[in-house]
Amino acid sequence: MSGIGNILVIEIMKNIYIGLMTGTSVDAIDISAVRIEKSTYKIIDSKSYIYPEEIRNKVLAISRREKPFDSESIRKMDHKIGEIYSESINNFIDLQTFNKNNIRAIGIHGQTIEHSPNAKVPRSLQIGNAELVAKKIGVTCIANFRNADIQAGGQGAPLAPIFHSWLFRSENHNIAVINIGGISNISILKNEEVSGYDLGPGNALLDAWSQNNDKGEYDYNGGWAVTGELNNDLLDLLLKDEFIRREPPKSTGTDYYNLNWIQEKISSTGLTIKPADVQCTLTEYSARIILQSINSEIVFDQVILCGGGTKNSFLFESIKNKYNGKIYKTNDFGLDASDIESIGFAYLAYLRVKEVEIDLSKITGSSKKVLLGKVFSPDIKHD
Repeated sequence: MSGIGNILVIEIMKNIYIGLMTGTSVDAIDISAVRIEKSTYKIIDSKSYIYPEEIRNKVLAISRREKPFDSESIRKMDHKIGEIYSESINNFIDLQTFNKNNIRAIGIHGQTIEHSPNAKVPRSLQIGNAELVAKKIGVTCIANFRNADIQAGGQGAPLAPIFHSWLFRSENHNIAVINIGGISNISILKNEEVSGYDLGPGNALLDAWSQNNDKGEYDYNGGWAVTGELNNDLLDLLLKDEFIRREPPKSTGTDYYNLNWIQEKISSTGLTIKPADVQCTLTEYSARIILQSINSEIVFDQVILCGGGTKNSFLFESIKNKYNGKIYKTNDFGLDASDIESIGFAYLAYLRVKEVEIDLSKITGSSKKVLLGKVFSPDIKHD
């Protein structure tokens, strides 16, 4: 009996899950550690690590279709990013007070370089070798979260509504949670019902245009955009974009919304537009997309924003000032807006370990419940 008791104690202790997220903005490697029980959770710590500039530039060029790629170059980047993930996670663990043996699994979103769920052969590709990470850390890793949903006829994205519901759902309120990353997405939480979809560009176009005009990796606080003037001709054209008008389920990525997309839209206006005016208009575009989603037939008791876009005060204020209601940030609930997705992938790792099948039919349009994520054990050779 004592042996069985020891096993139970070990299983109870192994309740720490780590989540790692690198979004389409490629601005950071976000890592969170969460202690998760059946009905409770506690966020232990969250930290961000910076990509090496050379790798970041390669990822941006490939994911934004500024540079062609082949299978060999992707294989090398997959391995290199796996090494970077491993170094970051090891550093993160070294800073913690908990024993590494108490980590049950690490959920790795991976770096998206292609998202084509509507292609003839639907696919979504994230790199960052999870098998390598599992072996280097010595802890089970869960990755490839999107593929099972795509194989079930879904979009493979967004996955955020699963963990937004876990963190924020209320039996008595209709809640919208909007993540403003490179791409913005919305989670609609109505009692027991959860739905959601990608809205369109959040930071992706703002970052791409800022970098193209030597204004930095991103437009800090919207400081450049605020110096420009709104160009209504360009804004009207942007709002007619096919993806924005498409009915959900729907998802997108930076392989669609990128610098080429911006330049094509500017060219279509036939106008010469000052770069700062373009940035101002792109910021308003990101705000309008979000406002359209929350000024809907659903009356929301709470609208909560998270993601890196909440740090752009010009964008945030534009949303806040045009919405007839109160806008919250997740920080108002004690959760840093930049940490939500890494916390979320810790939770998705927990669900996969517990073999919980997820119904994403009202989010991605998939036809059946699926187990999200592939398990990579440090002791097993994977195909």
